[in-house]
Amino acid sequence: MTDSVIMGANWYVAQINCRKRLESAKLPDLRKATETFTAGGGWMQLGIPLEIEPLTAPVTMKGAHSDIRGLFGKEPGDWTDFYYYERLRDIMLGVDVGRRVWMRGLLQEVQQPRVTGKRAEMTTYTIGSIITYSDVTNGVIVNKIDFNTNTLILNGQNYNQAANQLIAA
Repeated sequence: MTDSVIMGANWYVAQINCRKRLESAKLPDLRKATETFTAGGGWMQLGIPLEIEPLTAPVTMKGAHSDIRGLFGKEPGDWTDFYYYERLRDIMLGVDVGRRVWMRGLLQEVQQPRVTGKRAEMTTYTIGSIITYSDVTNGVIVNKIDFNTNTLILNGQNYNQAANQLIAA
């Protein structure tokens, strides 16, 4: 894919379409934990990549909606699915491309809006304890991280397939 522009996006919380409520959505930052390594007699340190750090995603909505707030406080095992859709326009080829991000996690924080007079600010919800993160663009898996199945797919390549086959024996 070449350069693309976001032409439209939408956000679902479980089966709740948040199109008219959504102010902004920030997908999780993908970050690996590192351990600092210094070679004997070396002049430089190297950050050795370790596991993927826990994923969190803030979503800001207009108003305070009880159907979304009601998801707060769920325990692990009672997961909520979150979906983000984009319609991208490939500006070099002149075609539309679809992107879908699916996350399974818990609503872990609700920052209540401040109300001044009759006006309320935005409500920010934070999704955490994300056990599944799947980012698919134009039918190709860009990233898939699944805690339960120990799956790590990066740029379409399954990094844990061989490891999972060994421990399944």
